[in-house]
Amino acid sequence: MATDNTDPTAEYRKNQSWLYDSKAGGYVRKTAIGLLTLVIGVFVLFPLYWMVVTAFKTTSEIQQIPPTVFPVNPSLEGFRLVIESSIQAGGYAGLVNDLFGITVTSAIDINLLGLIVNSLKVAVGAGLIAVVLGTGASYVLSRREFRGKNLLMSLLLASLMFPGTAIMVPEWELISTLGLFNTHLALILIYGAMTAPFVVWLMKGFFDDFPDSIIEASQIDQCTPFETFWYVLVPMARNSLIASFIFAFLLAWNELVFALTLLDNSKFTVPPGLLTFVQGFNTQWNVVAAASIIVSIPVLAGLAYIQRYFVQGLTGGAIKG
Repeated sequence: MATDNTDPTAEYRKNQSWLYDSKAGGYVRKTAIGLLTLVIGVFVLFPLYWMVVTAFKTTSEIQQIPPTVFPVNPSLEGFRLVIESSIQAGGYAGLVNDLFGITVTSAIDINLLGLIVNSLKVAVGAGLIAVVLGTGASYVLSRREFRGKNLLMSLLLASLMFPGTAIMVPEWELISTLGLFNTHLALILIYGAMTAPFVVWLMKGFFDDFPDSIIEASQIDQCTPFETFWYVLVPMARNSLIASFIFAFLLAWNELVFALTLLDNSKFTVPPGLLTFVQGFNTQWNVVAAASIIVSIPVLAGLAYIQRYFVQGLTGGAIKG
């Protein structure tokens, strides 16, 4: 019986590459990847670094040319002015005076705490609407067959491609007709509708890959379709639901155009509220940077706690089996 004496590594050795198959090539690849990572990291993180550094500079140091990369004389002036402004605008100056004997006066009249509360109200409401409507719709689209299903999915996907400004005029007309102008409910409905299609696509991937055996077992236990959805599927879709909520929450938290158009100063959320700190040639950029840091703390704290659910939820419907 003939034996095959062909060396299985001969073909590999004949097609070796210096870049991938030598020690020097390995060093070159690692160095190139490291440098590319460093450049991208600097490009992404430098604006955040500059915001933090600016918050700890004095007004005179900010105006220096050339600018200083590190604060020469670190100062909390920006944070103090933001806090004093929030105390005065929020009507707490008398309470602070009574409790601590401190007289609070500020030339800036902006209630940062009120802006954060408004944004939380809008973002949470929009996230809940997007998750509730999107999850229900995705379940039906995943588990039911009906005429026009593919067309409906295509329309939902196409709706994600339109910029918000393209529908600004009809949205403004609709909100005015409903008497919701200058209300947070208007933003909640708009943001919820804008993010619901994304939730549909994300959750449909999860429901498509959900084992049929579990659904069949619930049907054997005499569960109605709604009971199967609510008591079986929803608890097991927790990570995907959290990921959908985070996406909708962040969009509502950061959106500027609709909030600036449909609200006045008394109802502003964080993005248009921060613009009020910018006052032409008299802008105190350390105050703007300090306010930006303060309003970022609630979101960063929340995301740090639930980030693992976000990653797991985004990849929940990516692998079949």
